[in-house]
Amino acid sequence: MSAGLWLHALRVVRGRQAAGRATRPLRRRRFPSGPKGPFRPLAENEPLWRSAAFASLGATLPAGSRLASFHASYGEDALERARDGADAAETVRAWVAAHPPADDDAWHPYVASTRAANWIAAATLDPQVAPVADEALRRSLARVAANVENDVLGNHVIRNAKALVLGGIAFGDGELERRGRALLARELPEQVLGDGGHYERSPAYQRLVLRDLLELRPYADVEDAVARMTAFAAALTRPDGAPALFNDGGLDVAPRLDLPRAPDGLTVLEETGYVVLRRGGLWLAFDCGPPSPGFLPAHAHADGLSFQLWLDGRPVAIDPGMPSYDAGAERDFLRGSAAHSTVAVGAGQFEPWGAFRSGPLPEVRLLEAGERLLVGRVHDRRGVEHVRRIRTAANGVEIEDEVSGAGGLPVVSTLVLADGAAPAIDAAGDVAEEPRTISERFSERLPARALVQRGGLRWSIVGA
Repeated sequence: MSAGLWLHALRVVRGRQAAGRATRPLRRRRFPSGPKGPFRPLAENEPLWRSAAFASLGATLPAGSRLASFHASYGEDALERARDGADAAETVRAWVAAHPPADDDAWHPYVASTRAANWIAAATLDPQVAPVADEALRRSLARVAANVENDVLGNHVIRNAKALVLGGIAFGDGELERRGRALLARELPEQVLGDGGHYERSPAYQRLVLRDLLELRPYADVEDAVARMTAFAAALTRPDGAPALFNDGGLDVAPRLDLPRAPDGLTVLEETGYVVLRRGGLWLAFDCGPPSPGFLPAHAHADGLSFQLWLDGRPVAIDPGMPSYDAGAERDFLRGSAAHSTVAVGAGQFEPWGAFRSGPLPEVRLLEAGERLLVGRVHDRRGVEHVRRIRTAANGVEIEDEVSGAGGLPVVSTLVLADGAAPAIDAAGDVAEEPRTISERFSERLPARALVQRGGLRWSIVGA
């Protein structure tokens, strides 16, 4: 990795992140005993925990991956069995026997946060779980309290806060509850944007954070954030009910939430950076905002000014998704500009590296928004500027791009199409068809295709 990328990472890191990373090796050796009070079920959340929001999403994770290791200790299996009236206690007993406290993935603070909340839910639905989970649950909560993920920030800290608040109330531990509430007070004003988006700019993770807040709603002052996030999640809903999958996150990340019907017409979510148009048989989502906070590009893709298009209830132009969080050529490509329905100049809008890092992020802005015309601009650190105009009609769209400052760099416009999509497509330059994949779930690689235009910057897409 180049020295320049490391220097950039050092420039944008938050002081809280740097301090958290410096102290992490010491903090993660700690395994305190946890709260002492008796467990009480959190009956206020029983309807939520029995709802579709906590139904299994059927994730199939890459065998041997770290993500699979994390999920194996999330406690979702115990909650699922408790929801179904099966023997959840035995599932917990087996996990406890196999995972004594150790500085490993099973006791990672995000994993411990998730497991603690799921076991509290399982013990609320099935009283036989509580005595079996007791010691490990208390130690999981203490582990989180000693290892709040300030080194990461983002949705991880919201998950830490949720565990501390729910755990503090379940065990009558005022200090745990206070710490969780303090984290929410610190993080929510920044993480939940004015339009209800989440600052990591992933619609899938936005729904996951919203579900965390729904669990907290009976016990913490999160109603305003919940209301804004609910409206945002509804706005970013595709015709099939799933979220528009910009950036990382798939259908096995985003929970099934009970959302209101999104309004027809134009919805502008300018602070987060999305515009959605619903009109007749046309559904269009336009990515016209920052990829992520500069200090937290973990889930960012270089897809500024990309779009997703459905016509008459069927997908036409799609996001390629992400099948893996493991570092490597596949993840680098799928985070890059050339993988998306946008314009890549040279290597693209920014350089992804490692599993969750990136080079300097570009400025992406919405310039104009109307039901007939959308205009956005990307300006990157090289001085390259890309302006995209999307004109909409009753049964299609026309895309015109203008690029300046490219010098001698190649300029390539890509249109990623859903498998089976057969609209009438016209282009300004020579077009080649390339095989691609779509990955709306982890480990999924379904066939798709991309039209790649070199020497022209215009697309016309008209439905049948």
